[in-house]
Amino acid sequence: MSNDSLKRDLKARHLMMISIGGVIGAGYFLGAGAAIKTAGPAVVISYALGGLVTILVMALLAEMAVAMPLAGSFQTYASKAISPWAGFVTGWTYWLAFLIGPASETIAAGTFLHLWFPTVPVWVFCLVVAILMTIVNLIGVLVFGEVEFWLSLIKVVALLVFIIWGATALLGIPMQTDISLANLTSNGGFAPAGLAGIFGAMIIVIFAYGGTEAIGTAAEESSHPERDIPKALTGTVIRIIVLYIISITVLVTVLPWNKAGVSSSPYVDAFNILGGPVAGNIMNFVVLTAALSCIDTGVYATSRMLFSLSRDGFFPKTFAKLHPERKTPVNAIFVSSLVLFIGAIMFFLFPDFAYVWLASLSGFGFLFTWLMIALSQPGMRKIIEKKDPSLLKWKVPFYPYTQYLVVILMIAILAAQLFVPNGWIILAAGLGWLVFASIYYFVFAKNSSKKDN
Repeated sequence: MSNDSLKRDLKARHLMMISIGGVIGAGYFLGAGAAIKTAGPAVVISYALGGLVTILVMALLAEMAVAMPLAGSFQTYASKAISPWAGFVTGWTYWLAFLIGPASETIAAGTFLHLWFPTVPVWVFCLVVAILMTIVNLIGVLVFGEVEFWLSLIKVVALLVFIIWGATALLGIPMQTDISLANLTSNGGFAPAGLAGIFGAMIIVIFAYGGTEAIGTAAEESSHPERDIPKALTGTVIRIIVLYIISITVLVTVLPWNKAGVSSSPYVDAFNILGGPVAGNIMNFVVLTAALSCIDTGVYATSRMLFSLSRDGFFPKTFAKLHPERKTPVNAIFVSSLVLFIGAIMFFLFPDFAYVWLASLSGFGFLFTWLMIALSQPGMRKIIEKKDPSLLKWKVPFYPYTQYLVVILMIAILAAQLFVPNGWIILAAGLGWLVFASIYYFVFAKNSSKKDN
């Protein structure tokens, strides 16, 4: 193993739970409230559409990750297939998107803990959580995989319990007069805001699905990428979509959509309806572990992206430095954690509107990254076929139509933000970031990047 190579300690179950852990967090348990508020019961369609986009993007990523497993993953693919500028902007935007998400999850974790210990300030809990997640990532990749496996398992079990409990209550076992299919059509109808509401919720939905691609950043640390990555990606996507669509459907039958919001998790509110305060407190614990899990995955993924950008010459080489024994990018982890703290402070200073705004901006970042994955795949296939066709051990089904469809869907989601309230603000902020990243690249990073990118 070379000195600049990451340690290959991750197994198939770790990869699957890394992908699940990056997705099912407060972005779903808390963000679902904002999505429901925007789309009403029709939020089910929003999550179904988001699931379709996720499946298609992950299939394209799997083909590239199996043929060329790299820590930088899609950032490196964009560099090779499109241009070094495309790779740099993709890496930076993904880094920003994934940092914004865990930053809000840190505040969420502090808020959930504050409910149980109201005398302790939220910022203290935020600091403790951020430090804890930093230490976990510094120790080593195997420890990260084990922690993420068990945290993710808690979330999946909780959603399954909710689905079963909510479904039986819907059938009248036990009798719950407020739980009814009528909640799907009351208070303004199934889609009270029409198509604008359905598409308006899509950025929050993408934020909830964002993180699935984190498995691509773990490709270089997989012991058998050609076997584990397709298995983990397809299995994870199917599980997430089933859990999301079924659970969100049950949720809008248990909790009237006009009572949902982001002041508390709609799942905690639903568990209060189903089982009272005790059940609500149990679910609050689950939401807390969900937030911890996503912070854990966020520090991991963003530090590996920074490591890859540094290794490719876009940032100072110090960020590519690995611990001599544990083979973890220690400096990249520290920097990613530092930005996490800054984001958490910003979120704390603007509690009334920061969560939805930051979640939407993070959703823009994930969507842009996914778009670059889709645009990179045709070029990467040509490069791989020219270099060694035998490396294409797994090919995306129905190519090239799969690639066409996902690009059209993602462009449509971005365009739809122009027709929803305040959607243009998110687009303007996202485009502003892309301009800033581009200026940095052409002024500072271009001449220092590797020639072979």
